[in-house]
Order: sequence, then C-alpha cells, then structure tokens
Amino acid sequence: MKKYKTRCGGTIVVSHKTEEHLRAHPEVQEILAETIGKVSLPKSGEFLATEVEMSRTVGLSGCVEAPRIEVGDKAYFAQRIGRNKPTRVLPGARGAETTKVVVLAFPAQEETSTYVLVTSWIGTLASKEPWDANIRSQEERQESLDFWCSHALIHDPEVMGTVFESSWEEILGS
Repeated sequence: MKKYKTRCGGTIVVSHKTEEHLRAHPEVQEILAETIGKVSLPKSGEFLATEVEMSRTVGLSGCVEAPRIEVGDKAYFAQRIGRNKPTRVLPGARGAETTKVVVLAFPAQEETSTYVLVTSWIGTLASKEPWDANIRSQEERQESLDFWCSHALIHDPEVMGTVFESSWEEILGS
C-alpha cells in the first residue's frame, strides 16, 4: 500500500483496490504524490472531494459537456477498466487543457489524519455516475442523471471497451 503526505501533515493511503481503480486514470499516476502534497485534509473528518490547482497544464480533461439527452434517449457508452457498468462517452472528442486534478478520499477509521484515496483524475469534479452504489438518495441519483445527461467522458480505447449505443434507462435497468 502506497502512502503520500499531504500539505497539512496528514497521510493519504492508496489501497490495492484503488490502484486497480486508477488503471482507468493512468495520466494522474505520475503526478499523484505531487497532487496529494498540495491537499489539506478536512478538520472534521468528513469525505474529501477537492480540485487541486497545479499551477501548470497537467493534461486534458477527460469529461466534457455533451449534447443534452433524456434518460431514455440513445447515446454512446463504453465500459471502463474496473467499473461495473458503462459510462456515457463521446468518441473522437478532445478535452480541454486543464491545470486541475481531482482527489476523492475518505477518513480511515483508526485515525483522523489518515485518509484512504478513492480515486483521482485530471480535470474538475464530476457527479457520481447514476449506477454508483454510493448514491444514497433519489435526489442524489437525479442530480447524477442530470449531470451525465449533459456530460460524457472522452472515449479512450486504452482504458475503455468498445463503444456501443444505449440509454441511461437501459444501463440502469441492466
């Protein structure tokens, strides 16, 4: 298990499960230590969801605005490495250059100055995907659907399967 020091002197650990999850975000791995070194952990022990400003271009955002669809409308989807269900994608699109990296982490049970990394990616914060098991309410699911009906990931064949046509209604029903 890897451990990184935060700006405030805390620690963010990367579990084996998170390392597997990060295979879908290979571009962030080489700057992860530097990124976490700029993070300040919440004092209250709450979930950490932050955009870290790197003060230089660190890559291209993988999430972009997409033509608005309704839940039953057809769109393109592909399944990313380490994910249980597909993601809405835009094949052939290009993300904008960005200076930001997202870090999501939760407090470790045993110590408030230690957090466990959930994921990290180059770009800005995004809603959970509508199929995410961590969605806790119908309101949160609706917010997620609203976001993903107007956003998509850039299709990357290195970390995603074949593009296919479907709808959020079909994806969530499967």
